Amino acid sequence: MIREGKESDFDALIKLLADFSSEAGTSVPTNHLKNALLPLLEGTELGEILVLDLEEEIVGYLAIGYGWGIESGGKEALFDEIFIRSDYRNQGHGKTLIRRALAHVKNQGAKTVFLETEASNPDSRELYQALGFEVEDSIWMRVQI
Repeated sequence: MIREGKESDFDALIKLLADFSSEAGTSVPTNHLKNALLPLLEGTELGEILVLDLEEEIVGYLAIGYGWGIESGGKEALFDEIFIRSDYRNQGHGKTLIRRALAHVKNQGAKTVFLETEASNPDSRELYQALGFEVEDSIWMRVQI
């Protein structure tokens, strides 16, 4: 079952966020993860998190952030993180989660959806392209403030 995350999912999601961070090689501190996750579970306009709940256990999630873009013509959604626990991968759960998230953000008024994927992860790009995402020439840059 795919559903919106709620505050009671906090501990299970923190574990999965830490697993994602570890797999991605980013080693984000747990306190940082907690501060970023809580607003998504409290019903803020900033975004939300969808969870993949199988057999009463959360085995995946998709974090959504919202913004506004001139080129997008209004509200944008960013699929910030998509993660399925390794023992549940390659079973169609990721595809189902992304499709549900696309419908969800459309209902929320988003005009465009962005996501980021690593150059070293061609399998994810193949999945995203199969779901209608297009590769852009843009290069993302960032600064921590």
